[in-house]
Amino acid sequence: MLFNRKIMVIFVCLFLILVFSILVSLWLGTINISIFDVVCSFIGNDNIDLCKMIFYVRLPRVVMAVMAGAALAVSGCVFQVILKNPLADPFTLGISGGAAFGTAVAVSGLFTITSIFFVPLFALAGAFVSAFIVYMLSSYKNFNSNSMILSGVAVSYIFSSIVMLLYVLAPAGNVHTAVVWLMGSLSYVDIKILPFVSILICAGILFLTFCGNTLNLIVLGGEKCRTVGVNINRTIKIFFIIASVITAVTVSICGIISFVGLMIPHMMRKIVGVNNTVLIPACALCGAIFLLVCDTTARIVVLPIQVPVGVVTSIVGGIFFVFLLVGVERKI
Repeated sequence: MLFNRKIMVIFVCLFLILVFSILVSLWLGTINISIFDVVCSFIGNDNIDLCKMIFYVRLPRVVMAVMAGAALAVSGCVFQVILKNPLADPFTLGISGGAAFGTAVAVSGLFTITSIFFVPLFALAGAFVSAFIVYMLSSYKNFNSNSMILSGVAVSYIFSSIVMLLYVLAPAGNVHTAVVWLMGSLSYVDIKILPFVSILICAGILFLTFCGNTLNLIVLGGEKCRTVGVNINRTIKIFFIIASVITAVTVSICGIISFVGLMIPHMMRKIVGVNNTVLIPACALCGAIFLLVCDTTARIVVLPIQVPVGVVTSIVGGIFFVFLLVGVERKI
Protein backbone atom coordinates (compact mmCIF):
# COMPACT_ATOMS: atom_id res chain seq x y z
CA MET A 1 0.00 0.00 0.00
CA LEU A 2 1.15 3.52 -0.81
CA PHE A 3 0.03 4.99 2.51
CA ASN A 4 0.78 2.23 5.00
CA ARG A 5 0.22 2.55 8.73
CA LYS A 6 3.65 4.06 9.39
CA ILE A 7 3.19 6.75 6.71
CA MET A 8 -0.29 7.57 7.98
CA VAL A 9 1.04 7.99 11.53
CA ILE A 10 3.79 10.29 10.24
CA PHE A 11 1.29 12.46 8.36
CA VAL A 12 -1.06 12.67 11.34
CA CYS A 13 1.86 13.69 13.57
CA LEU A 14 3.02 16.32 11.08
CA PHE A 15 -0.51 17.72 10.83
CA LEU A 16 -0.92 17.90 14.60
CA ILE A 17 2.48 19.56 14.99
CA LEU A 18 1.47 22.10 12.33
CA VAL A 19 -1.80 22.91 14.13
CA PHE A 20 0.04 23.28 17.44
CA SER A 21 2.68 25.50 15.81
CA ILE A 22 -0.05 27.73 14.35
CA LEU A 23 -1.68 28.18 17.77
CA VAL A 24 1.67 28.96 19.40
CA SER A 25 2.56 31.44 16.67
CA LEU A 26 -0.79 33.21 17.13
CA TRP A 27 -0.22 33.25 20.87
CA LEU A 28 3.35 34.57 21.06
CA GLY A 29 4.32 38.10 20.11
CA THR A 30 5.07 41.58 21.34
CA ILE A 31 1.65 41.71 23.05
CA ASN A 32 0.99 38.98 25.58
CA ILE A 33 -2.30 37.10 25.16
CA SER A 34 -3.38 33.72 26.49
CA ILE A 35 -3.74 30.60 24.36
CA PHE A 36 -7.34 30.48 25.62
CA ASP A 37 -8.02 33.89 24.02
CA VAL A 38 -6.56 32.65 20.74
CA VAL A 39 -8.90 29.67 20.68
CA CYS A 40 -11.89 31.78 21.75
CA SER A 41 -11.25 34.30 18.98
CA PHE A 42 -12.08 31.59 16.42
CA ILE A 43 -15.30 30.50 18.09
CA GLY A 44 -16.49 33.91 19.26
CA ASN A 45 -14.85 36.61 21.38
CA ASP A 46 -16.29 39.95 22.49
CA ASN A 47 -12.87 41.61 22.59
CA ILE A 48 -12.87 43.35 19.18
CA ASP A 49 -9.32 44.71 19.51
CA LEU A 50 -7.96 41.25 20.29
CA CYS A 51 -9.78 39.71 17.34
CA LYS A 52 -8.47 42.42 15.01
CA MET A 53 -4.90 41.81 16.17
CA ILE A 54 -5.19 38.05 15.63
CA PHE A 55 -7.09 38.08 12.33
CA TYR A 56 -5.50 41.13 10.67
CA VAL A 57 -1.94 41.05 12.05
CA ARG A 58 -0.85 37.63 13.23
CA LEU A 59 -3.02 35.26 11.19
CA PRO A 60 -1.96 36.62 7.74
CA ARG A 61 1.68 36.27 8.77
CA VAL A 62 1.08 32.71 9.99
CA VAL A 63 -0.71 31.77 6.77
CA MET A 64 2.09 33.23 4.66
CA ALA A 65 4.72 31.36 6.70
CA VAL A 66 2.83 28.11 6.12
CA MET A 67 2.42 28.78 2.39
CA ALA A 68 6.02 29.91 1.90
CA GLY A 69 7.52 27.01 3.84
CA ALA A 70 5.44 24.47 1.91
CA ALA A 71 6.21 26.07 -1.46
CA LEU A 72 9.97 26.31 -0.93
CA ALA A 73 10.25 22.76 0.42
CA VAL A 74 8.20 21.25 -2.42
CA SER A 75 9.98 23.21 -5.16
CA GLY A 76 13.34 22.18 -3.68
CA CYS A 77 12.24 18.55 -3.68
CA VAL A 78 11.10 18.75 -7.33
CA PHE A 79 14.30 20.47 -8.46
CA GLN A 80 16.39 17.79 -6.75
CA VAL A 81 14.37 15.04 -8.47
CA ILE A 82 14.35 16.41 -12.02
CA LEU A 83 18.02 17.42 -11.86
CA LYS A 84 19.09 14.34 -9.85
CA ASN A 85 21.26 16.62 -7.77
CA PRO A 86 20.96 16.87 -3.95
CA LEU A 87 22.28 20.45 -4.02
CA ALA A 88 19.56 21.74 -6.35
CA ASP A 89 17.10 24.16 -4.80
CA PRO A 90 15.26 27.36 -5.77
CA PHE A 91 18.26 29.52 -4.91
CA THR A 92 21.14 27.62 -6.49
CA LEU A 93 19.09 27.83 -9.70
CA GLY A 94 19.20 31.63 -9.63
CA ILE A 95 15.51 32.32 -9.01
CA SER A 96 16.20 34.23 -5.81
CA GLY A 97 18.83 36.32 -7.57
CA GLY A 98 16.28 37.32 -10.19
CA ALA A 99 13.74 38.27 -7.53
CA ALA A 100 16.37 40.35 -5.74
CA PHE A 101 17.11 42.13 -9.03
CA GLY A 102 13.42 42.91 -9.52
CA THR A 103 13.16 44.30 -6.00
CA ALA A 104 16.26 46.43 -6.48
CA VAL A 105 14.78 47.94 -9.64
CA ALA A 106 11.50 48.66 -7.82
CA VAL A 107 13.16 50.53 -4.93
CA SER A 108 15.93 52.18 -6.92
CA GLY A 109 13.95 55.41 -7.33
CA LEU A 110 13.46 54.94 -11.08
CA PHE A 111 9.69 54.57 -10.52
CA THR A 112 7.27 56.52 -8.36
CA ILE A 113 4.40 54.00 -8.16
CA THR A 114 3.30 53.32 -4.56
CA SER A 115 0.87 50.40 -5.00
CA ILE A 116 1.27 47.49 -2.55
CA PHE A 117 1.59 45.20 -5.57
CA PHE A 118 4.47 47.21 -7.06
CA VAL A 119 7.49 45.62 -5.37
CA PRO A 120 6.09 42.02 -5.37
CA LEU A 121 5.28 42.29 -9.10
CA PHE A 122 8.78 43.49 -9.91
CA ALA A 123 10.28 40.73 -7.77
CA LEU A 124 8.04 38.17 -9.49
CA ALA A 125 9.05 39.47 -12.92
CA GLY A 126 12.73 39.29 -11.98
CA ALA A 127 12.36 35.71 -10.77
CA PHE A 128 10.65 34.73 -14.01
CA VAL A 129 13.37 36.41 -16.07
CA SER A 130 16.04 34.55 -14.13
CA ALA A 131 14.24 31.21 -14.48
CA PHE A 132 13.82 31.80 -18.22
CA ILE A 133 17.52 32.61 -18.70
CA VAL A 134 18.57 29.50 -16.75
CA TYR A 135 16.06 27.45 -18.73
CA MET A 136 17.38 28.70 -22.08
CA LEU A 137 21.04 28.29 -21.14
CA SER A 138 20.54 24.74 -19.87
CA SER A 139 18.44 23.78 -22.92
CA TYR A 140 21.60 23.87 -25.03
CA LYS A 141 22.87 20.97 -22.90
CA ASN A 142 19.53 19.09 -22.98
CA PHE A 143 18.79 20.14 -19.39
CA ASN A 144 21.86 18.47 -17.99
CA SER A 145 21.92 18.69 -14.19
CA ASN A 146 25.37 20.24 -13.92
CA SER A 147 24.71 22.76 -16.68
CA MET A 148 21.50 23.94 -15.02
CA ILE A 149 23.17 24.34 -11.62
CA LEU A 150 26.10 26.22 -13.15
CA SER A 151 23.74 28.40 -15.19
CA GLY A 152 21.82 29.24 -12.02
CA VAL A 153 24.98 30.16 -10.13
CA ALA A 154 26.23 32.33 -13.01
CA VAL A 155 22.90 34.15 -13.32
CA SER A 156 22.79 34.70 -9.54
CA TYR A 157 26.24 36.31 -9.56
CA ILE A 158 25.32 38.59 -12.46
CA PHE A 159 22.07 39.72 -10.86
CA SER A 160 23.73 40.14 -7.44
CA SER A 161 26.30 42.51 -8.95
CA ILE A 162 23.58 44.58 -10.62
CA VAL A 163 21.62 44.65 -7.33
CA MET A 164 24.62 46.08 -5.47
CA LEU A 165 25.00 48.75 -8.13
CA LEU A 166 21.33 49.73 -7.92
CA TYR A 167 21.48 49.91 -4.12
CA VAL A 168 24.44 52.26 -4.32
CA LEU A 169 22.39 54.55 -6.57
CA ALA A 170 19.06 54.19 -4.72
CA PRO A 171 17.74 56.61 -2.04
CA ALA A 172 18.96 55.65 1.45
CA GLY A 173 15.44 55.30 2.87
CA ASN A 174 14.48 52.70 0.28
CA VAL A 175 17.60 50.61 0.70
CA HIS A 176 16.87 49.64 4.33
CA THR A 177 13.49 48.14 3.44
CA ALA A 178 15.00 46.30 0.49
CA VAL A 179 17.86 44.87 2.55
CA VAL A 180 15.41 43.54 5.17
CA TRP A 181 13.38 41.99 2.37
CA LEU A 182 16.50 40.37 0.91
CA MET A 183 17.18 38.75 4.29
CA GLY A 184 13.78 37.07 4.08
CA SER A 185 10.97 38.67 6.06
CA LEU A 186 7.26 38.08 6.62
CA SER A 187 6.76 41.49 8.22
CA TYR A 188 5.50 43.15 5.02
CA VAL A 189 2.87 40.60 4.01
CA ASP A 190 -0.31 42.36 2.89
CA ILE A 191 -3.65 40.67 3.46
CA LYS A 192 -4.87 41.80 0.02
CA ILE A 193 -2.19 39.74 -1.75
CA LEU A 194 -2.48 36.68 0.47
CA PRO A 195 -5.50 34.94 -1.16
CA PHE A 196 -3.95 35.06 -4.65
CA VAL A 197 -0.60 33.78 -3.39
CA SER A 198 -2.20 30.99 -1.33
CA ILE A 199 -4.36 29.74 -4.21
CA LEU A 200 -1.44 29.70 -6.64
CA ILE A 201 0.88 27.88 -4.22
CA CYS A 202 -1.76 25.31 -3.19
CA ALA A 203 -2.64 24.61 -6.83
CA GLY A 204 1.03 24.07 -7.69
CA ILE A 205 1.66 21.75 -4.74
CA LEU A 206 -1.47 19.70 -5.48
CA PHE A 207 -0.50 19.32 -9.13
CA LEU A 208 3.03 18.19 -8.23
CA THR A 209 1.65 15.76 -5.64
CA PHE A 210 -0.68 14.14 -8.18
CA CYS A 211 2.29 13.87 -10.57
CA GLY A 212 4.39 12.05 -7.97
CA ASN A 213 4.47 8.80 -9.96
CA THR A 214 5.75 10.68 -13.02
CA LEU A 215 8.54 12.14 -10.89
CA ASN A 216 9.35 8.60 -9.77
CA LEU A 217 9.77 7.62 -13.42
CA ILE A 218 12.16 10.53 -13.99
CA VAL A 219 14.33 9.20 -11.15
CA LEU A 220 14.48 5.81 -12.90
CA GLY A 221 15.80 7.40 -16.09
CA GLY A 222 14.86 8.13 -19.69
CA GLU A 223 14.66 4.49 -20.79
CA LYS A 224 11.96 3.69 -18.23
CA CYS A 225 10.01 6.82 -19.20
CA ARG A 226 10.09 5.91 -22.87
CA THR A 227 8.88 2.40 -22.02
CA VAL A 228 5.66 3.77 -20.51
CA GLY A 229 5.28 6.51 -23.13
CA VAL A 230 6.44 9.54 -21.13
CA ASN A 231 8.35 12.29 -22.95
CA ILE A 232 11.02 12.92 -20.33
CA ASN A 233 12.35 16.21 -21.76
CA ARG A 234 8.90 17.78 -22.04
CA THR A 235 7.91 16.49 -18.59
CA ILE A 236 11.04 17.92 -16.97
CA LYS A 237 10.31 21.29 -18.60
CA ILE A 238 6.77 21.31 -17.19
CA PHE A 239 7.92 20.44 -13.67
CA PHE A 240 10.72 23.01 -13.84
CA ILE A 241 8.25 25.76 -14.84
CA ILE A 242 5.70 24.88 -12.14
CA ALA A 243 8.34 24.68 -9.38
CA SER A 244 9.80 27.98 -10.60
CA VAL A 245 6.38 29.66 -10.53
CA ILE A 246 5.56 28.74 -6.91
CA THR A 247 9.09 29.72 -5.88
CA ALA A 248 8.90 33.03 -7.71
CA VAL A 249 5.53 33.87 -6.13
CA THR A 250 6.87 33.03 -2.67
CA VAL A 251 10.12 34.96 -3.05
CA SER A 252 8.29 37.98 -4.46
CA ILE A 253 6.29 38.26 -1.20
CA CYS A 254 8.68 36.99 1.48
CA GLY A 255 12.11 37.75 0.10
CA ILE A 256 15.03 35.34 0.05
CA ILE A 257 14.53 32.61 2.64
CA SER A 258 17.37 30.16 2.22
CA PHE A 259 17.91 26.49 3.12
CA VAL A 260 14.21 25.50 3.32
CA GLY A 261 14.19 24.00 -0.17
CA LEU A 262 17.57 22.41 0.35
CA MET A 263 17.22 20.99 3.85
CA ILE A 264 13.60 19.78 4.18
CA PRO A 265 13.67 17.29 1.26
CA HIS A 266 16.82 15.68 2.72
CA MET A 267 15.13 15.30 6.10
CA MET A 268 11.88 13.89 4.77
CA ARG A 269 13.57 11.32 2.51
CA LYS A 270 15.08 9.84 5.66
CA ILE A 271 11.63 9.66 7.27
CA VAL A 272 9.13 8.75 4.52
CA GLY A 273 11.37 7.40 1.76
CA VAL A 274 11.88 8.43 -1.87
CA ASN A 275 8.38 7.83 -3.27
CA ASN A 276 7.48 11.32 -4.49
CA THR A 277 3.74 10.74 -4.17
CA VAL A 278 4.35 10.59 -0.41
CA LEU A 279 7.48 12.74 -0.24
CA ILE A 280 6.00 15.90 -1.78
CA PRO A 281 3.05 16.34 0.66
CA ALA A 282 5.38 15.37 3.52
CA CYS A 283 7.82 18.10 2.43
CA ALA A 284 4.94 20.57 2.24
CA LEU A 285 3.87 19.86 5.83
CA CYS A 286 7.40 19.80 7.22
CA GLY A 287 8.40 22.95 5.33
CA ALA A 288 5.35 24.77 6.67
CA ILE A 289 6.17 23.70 10.24
CA PHE A 290 9.84 24.60 9.91
CA LEU A 291 9.31 28.10 8.53
CA LEU A 292 6.48 28.82 10.98
CA VAL A 293 8.68 27.84 13.95
CA CYS A 294 11.58 29.89 12.57
CA ASP A 295 9.35 32.94 12.06
CA THR A 296 7.89 32.67 15.56
CA THR A 297 11.43 32.45 16.94
CA ALA A 298 12.49 35.45 14.86
CA ARG A 299 9.59 37.52 16.23
CA ILE A 300 10.29 36.89 19.93
CA VAL A 301 14.01 36.20 20.26
CA VAL A 302 15.07 39.87 20.66
CA LEU A 303 11.86 41.73 21.49
CA PRO A 304 10.82 44.33 20.50
CA ILE A 305 13.03 43.96 17.39
CA GLN A 306 11.81 41.45 14.81
CA VAL A 307 14.66 39.52 13.24
CA PRO A 308 14.20 38.60 9.54
CA VAL A 309 13.20 34.94 9.33
CA GLY A 310 15.84 34.30 6.66
CA VAL A 311 18.52 34.90 9.29
CA VAL A 312 17.10 32.12 11.47
CA THR A 313 16.71 29.64 8.60
CA SER A 314 20.29 30.32 7.48
CA ILE A 315 21.66 29.63 10.96
CA VAL A 316 19.63 26.42 11.35
CA GLY A 317 20.42 25.32 7.80
CA GLY A 318 24.13 25.95 8.22
CA ILE A 319 24.24 23.91 11.44
CA PHE A 320 22.24 21.13 9.74
CA PHE A 321 24.70 20.81 6.89
CA VAL A 322 27.70 20.85 9.22
CA PHE A 323 26.25 17.80 11.00
CA LEU A 324 25.36 16.25 7.64
CA LEU A 325 28.93 16.72 6.43
CA VAL A 326 30.36 15.21 9.62
CA GLY A 327 28.00 12.24 9.27
CA VAL A 328 29.05 11.64 5.65
CA GLU A 329 32.76 11.80 6.53
CA ARG A 330 32.27 9.25 9.34
CA LYS A 331 30.59 6.84 6.90
CA ILE A 332 33.48 7.24 4.47
